Amino acid sequence: MIVDKRGQGRGGAEAMKYSVVIIGGGILGSAAAFFLGRSGKDVSVAVVEADSTYTHATSPQGAGGVRQQFSQPENIAMSTWSLAFYKRFEEEMAGVPDLPDLNFQEQGYLLVVSADGAKILRGNQALQELMGVKAELLDRDALRRRFPSILRDDIALGCYTPDDGWIDPHAGLWGFRRGAAHHGADYIDGRVTGIETTGGKATVVTLADGTVIAADMIINTAGPWVGEIARMTGADLPIVPMCRVQHFWKCAVETEKLPLVKDESGLFFRPEGAGFAGGRPSFEIEPGFVDDIYRGFFANYFEETVWPMLAALVPKFENLRLERSWFGHYAQNQLDGNMIIGPYSPGHDNIITAFGFSGHGIMHAPAVGRALSELVLHGSYQSIDLARLEYDRVRRNEPYAETGIK
Repeated sequence: MIVDKRGQGRGGAEAMKYSVVIIGGGILGSAAAFFLGRSGKDVSVAVVEADSTYTHATSPQGAGGVRQQFSQPENIAMSTWSLAFYKRFEEEMAGVPDLPDLNFQEQGYLLVVSADGAKILRGNQALQELMGVKAELLDRDALRRRFPSILRDDIALGCYTPDDGWIDPHAGLWGFRRGAAHHGADYIDGRVTGIETTGGKATVVTLADGTVIAADMIINTAGPWVGEIARMTGADLPIVPMCRVQHFWKCAVETEKLPLVKDESGLFFRPEGAGFAGGRPSFEIEPGFVDDIYRGFFANYFEETVWPMLAALVPKFENLRLERSWFGHYAQNQLDGNMIIGPYSPGHDNIITAFGFSGHGIMHAPAVGRALSELVLHGSYQSIDLARLEYDRVRRNEPYAETGIK
């Protein structure tokens, strides 16, 4: 492997040389860099990040939820391992200076469905329980006894996972970044403009300022921009940026201590300080980057869509006061909404990726960062077998989607 960080580039220009170049230094790229560095292997890592302040990054704008309520076993396994990692975050990051407080809130997850979704919810819960998840089914009466504020008339069944919760997403990102730097990763501010290939391998990454970086392996974790990087080597990925808006509100009427609550439409909310944070993914909007949520489609989205749905679910929210709204962009996998991991670029066997989480990136970042490091160091998964989430299913046009949860 290349281990020298400085060398001689083309035309006498100074080049940098690394074992691994990671394009995209958000929570996923930083998690991969962290696990590579912590492995103790003779591997040098550079993380190229075009937005070093993370002004436009996805993770800091997220809800930070970490749940085990999935229908596919790989997602359940990744969540279970990542959840445990987040709970012992300080121990895992031992020695990392200026580690931010993850502020993990173990208040549980509650998924509620109408009668139409009850059969699927029961099946999902059975698989989760089989895989060791503490998942409790609550019928209508039990749900109202446990969480009396949740009173939507058509709710027939709930699934409650008390071990789940949420983190501060900003702290999660910076925790992994500082952990990666502590273990030797170099963070380079810059925008990738080209990737050169030689003999079936991608060998050189070029930045907008002319910087040239040579590498043995390249990891593309550029989030909503992953498709732009993929096209540099002729790959076409089923990825689009999708705008997701969240809101913070306060309620004039006191509620019991609530978990993160989510229904089958995608509507969700969770306690946040003296109020609540949440929203509903806007599945009707066209894909693309949005720069202003106070005009166009989103101008009255909270008042006309989100608020009525919240008030139907929790009648006390009829008296809420909206404090602020913010937005970010998911990397939406158009095939099936699930992550795509591993090699993806025909003729380039040393480029791998993890993208298309469609909102699940934060909760799976520890497990995916570990998986990417395993692919680099061993050429295969050593922990959780994620083969069914690889790019081959795109070539075969065989979706591997979640059932009963968005």
